[in-house]
Amino acid sequence: MKNRFEQTMLKTQIEIQDQPLAYIASEIHDNIGQILFLAKINNNQITKDNVESQIELIDELLGKAFSDLREISHTLKNNRFHQIGLSESIRQLLHNIERTGKYTTKFESIPSDEIDGLIHGNDIILFRIIQEIINNILKHASANHINIFITKENDDIAVSIENNGVGFDLSIIKQEKQGIGLHNIYTRAKMINSTVEIMSTIDVGTTIILKFKSQ
Repeated sequence: MKNRFEQTMLKTQIEIQDQPLAYIASEIHDNIGQILFLAKINNNQITKDNVESQIELIDELLGKAFSDLREISHTLKNNRFHQIGLSESIRQLLHNIERTGKYTTKFESIPSDEIDGLIHGNDIILFRIIQEIINNILKHASANHINIFITKENDDIAVSIENNGVGFDLSIIKQEKQGIGLHNIYTRAKMINSTVEIMSTIDVGTTIILKFKSQ
């Protein structure tokens, strides 16, 4: 009962925007920050042979960042996500990452209607968690391949995000839990009654599994 009460209170905070500055900060960090980071990667990939195509990609990414910032300022929510849904948003995210030329990706998922039927409107929060995990991979993992799998276990949803990066010491992460990224992951997971499991091996890679418990 205590956990359910805490989840309800956290969801209510998001819905009524009791702390609008914190909300806007999270939106900018998770969404706009990721787009600009991809633009930076593309900028670093410019050579004499690909200058035109890379500039086109950078212009496209900056245009999306501008559009999303304008939408946040007008509505404080991302209507584009609700138009295309969780699965297509993940596909577009991975597509943009692949277009940098530094990464390969793979995405497999159960049908969208099954996801919608189980997560009951929490898809935007789940997507923000996935975005934050991807942010951490791009910034810290030194990976070149990313997998995302969405599966169904009984009436629950499991989302697995894998990378083949440098890995890290789990004991340090568990002790410190520092950084806005990791804090956002755990806080948002709690909002949607999801658990976060992190498995990492040095020089092999990291897997993060989100298990969303249907209510």
